[in-house]
Amino acid sequence: MAGTTAAGLGAILASHAPEADAGTPSDPVKLVCAIRRRADLSPAQFYDYWLNHHGPLAVEQITVLGGYRYVQSHTADPTQNLLLAAARGTGEAFDGIVEVWFPSEQAVIAAFATPAGVEANDRLTQDEQNFIDLARSSYFVTNEHVLLG
Repeated sequence: MAGTTAAGLGAILASHAPEADAGTPSDPVKLVCAIRRRADLSPAQFYDYWLNHHGPLAVEQITVLGGYRYVQSHTADPTQNLLLAAARGTGEAFDGIVEVWFPSEQAVIAAFATPAGVEANDRLTQDEQNFIDLARSSYFVTNEHVLLG
């Protein structure tokens, strides 16, 4: 969906939404973003920008979009992660993940359909280009199934 505008994203979400009664909200959903830093940024520059610049901006814009929880998880010790990847036979670690909780899938679709939602998503998308290698990252919506905790 690289280059998709917020208005276009809202239309895509709405066209693929499961059929549901308008008065029956779905369970909460979570947007998960597995991100990699741009190659021209050092890890320190990437994490500083993500936490101290993008983080406050994201909190503001996610609130406009109806999100109620936002968590950044920064990748820990690179050596440990290389050893883990080698032991499991996986690819390289992402630089981190973002989790954003929304009350329902319908709430996300509705938020992206408003002018304020379009503007909020555009602001996030523009700023992400400053530090994320979007072509090597992945964004997806999930349904949580808590098995422990």
